[in-house]
Amino acid sequence: MKLQLGNRVQLCKLFLAIAAVLLGLENRAQAINFAGTTSGEWGVPLTPSPTSAISITSHNGGTNNRLTWGIASPDKFPSYVQFDGRNFSTSANSLFNLGTLSYGNGSTYTYSNFDGDFPLTIGLSLTLPFANEETFNFLFNILNTPNNTGNPILDGDRLRFSTAGVSSQIFNYQGNDYTLKLMGFSTNGGKTILSEFNSPEGSVAKASLYGQMIPAEKPVTVPDPAGTVGVSLLGIYFAVRRRS
Repeated sequence: MKLQLGNRVQLCKLFLAIAAVLLGLENRAQAINFAGTTSGEWGVPLTPSPTSAISITSHNGGTNNRLTWGIASPDKFPSYVQFDGRNFSTSANSLFNLGTLSYGNGSTYTYSNFDGDFPLTIGLSLTLPFANEETFNFLFNILNTPNNTGNPILDGDRLRFSTAGVSSQIFNYQGNDYTLKLMGFSTNGGKTILSEFNSPEGSVAKASLYGQMIPAEKPVTVPDPAGTVGVSLLGIYFAVRRRS
């Protein structure tokens, strides 16, 4: 049996209502403001050699926020990375400054270094939209370059992401799951985002680490709240039609 014109109009109105609900849920998630302070803690490298010289210390009010490696040559300093947190305020899917990375590329004996992955746990002490402590785990990677050219730029070591930059840790607010995604390094206020951070030999370079608060992907088998609303509205519509 074909739908009458009146029923078609009702069906169109129903789908418009569903679209409005879905759009409203998305806009509400986008409009949420996140604010608080950041912190960072380094972990022990995953694959150090038996002769690697590694230490983790606290600086500038942080906790375990400096990772140092290598035995320095005479009158030189060992290599290190340090993360200093900051205050932040951002909305979902917006680029924001997580803190400052200081990378000291020291002159060290090769046997005392390490190459490979090492963890950084970034903490968000949220004050908005609710008070809570959230942590997100990431892997960074260091590539030590042999100092055989005499050029401090070419002999510079490289710090980079080991993974895609999306944390597996999530938190929930008003039915929506969020996580932290690292976007890259910047030395010009976020205008240019780079995936690698180079420090010339014998120097200390600084860059800001940028990220985004993004909606976490939901498993395919679990319906999202917006889809549940749509199904419910359709159920109400067909229930009304059966009674009419």
